[in-house]
Amino acid sequence: MLIVEIKKEQKRSSSIVIYFSDDDKVLLLKRKKDNSSVIDYAGKWGLVGGKSEEGETPKEAAIRETNEESGLKVLPEDLIMIATIKSPQGYPVYVFACKKFQGTVNAQSVAEEHDDYRWVSIDKVDKYDTPENTMLLIKKALSSV
Repeated sequence: MLIVEIKKEQKRSSSIVIYFSDDDKVLLLKRKKDNSSVIDYAGKWGLVGGKSEEGETPKEAAIRETNEESGLKVLPEDLIMIATIKSPQGYPVYVFACKKFQGTVNAQSVAEEHDDYRWVSIDKVDKYDTPENTMLLIKKALSSV
């Protein structure tokens, strides 16, 4: 008797958050150059976020990734969904904006997956090597918070 196991393809998605400080600066994290899990964005400055874990909602993934990558804490009601875009691999990326959060960026948390972080004035974001849609998303987020 032949037994065949059929695996259900796991739905893959990511969540990213555009964080604004009280003085309207945006949080950028510089991805490590040798991070194979983000090969498309290795070495680039980007937003807080990452892949969802099994069973997580987009907001839950955004909250977890925020804490893991920056040490900041955010409540679900403080995340404003502004868009759903497609990753280079074709899966959905849920984009949130946030101006209300707790804590300060923790350099040790950042260092796990990133080389650096900065709070950047919106008019200076274009001086950083970011994925091509970053500024468009920041402008959209700014009009939502």
